[in-house]
Amino acid sequence: MSLATFLGVTVGVQLVFLGLDLADRHATRAERYGGQPLRPESFLFLLAVVAGFFLIQLAGFAWLPPVDALVDRVRAVVSSGVGTVPAPDGWRLVLIGAAVFYLQGLVDYAWHRWFSHHRWFWFTHESHHLPTEIFVGMPGLGVRPFAVLTVVPVVAFTAALTYAVLRAAGLPMWSWTIFQLPLLLSSTLLVTSHSSFMRRGWLAHRILAPLALTTPQEHVLHHTAELHGNYGNFTTVWDRLFGTYLDPRLPEHQGRRYGLAYDRDFLGTITAGALRFPESWRRRFQLDRYCNLDDAPRPKHDGG
Repeated sequence: MSLATFLGVTVGVQLVFLGLDLADRHATRAERYGGQPLRPESFLFLLAVVAGFFLIQLAGFAWLPPVDALVDRVRAVVSSGVGTVPAPDGWRLVLIGAAVFYLQGLVDYAWHRWFSHHRWFWFTHESHHLPTEIFVGMPGLGVRPFAVLTVVPVVAFTAALTYAVLRAAGLPMWSWTIFQLPLLLSSTLLVTSHSSFMRRGWLAHRILAPLALTTPQEHVLHHTAELHGNYGNFTTVWDRLFGTYLDPRLPEHQGRRYGLAYDRDFLGTITAGALRFPESWRRRFQLDRYCNLDDAPRPKHDGG
């Protein structure tokens, strides 16, 4: 698969679930806020926030090499001049891809828990936890202004660990295509785990949970204001091993409030709380529908 095709499939999957979520939100609009619709100016304001977040996200990735070039650079460092060979195909590629996927899950878990949720670096991840409505179209969920600080380290460290294992085992330094299947699967699960459409009913959970793939019902608990766990974005293996797994079937995990446990709006999450929208804007654009605008205590994050 060429890089252009790989990126096209990745973006296409996100657009599909964006469409499904928007249709789901429209079909269930009477269930929220007493059936009161979002005002047109509020909708346009949200679109402007999405555009702003997207531009920040785009700028973050603009100065970095494409994913295949990034992996090749990491391989060159780890292999110290050893040449690359084409990746295997068939069942060998599937097995190696599965192993890389769960290894990537470990890197993702560690980075998410001990970097993104560390009090020093929380500002890089705060926008992702801002929305009180969890669906793909929300600013911070569908587009993430500081995504570069998660995606690049996870890909780079996964590649480094993979090539280090291959070299230690005396195996060939396969081309970056061994990462295509894991990256496609992880990016797809990253979208579906935030999808309101996929949370309706338990079918997705019944299919994904036996494979230790993160389900929408599991990951949405990570977005509650009070609970701390389910850090794995696309596999629950490491949450279970490290004791941070939250079971969505337990009664005590139901009915929780989503979003941040303190007053913050979209502007606050990209300025580390230094700025906020005026109160008149908050009221006019109905920000209380998507942000917790109160002064509840801040949540405790790993690292203090």
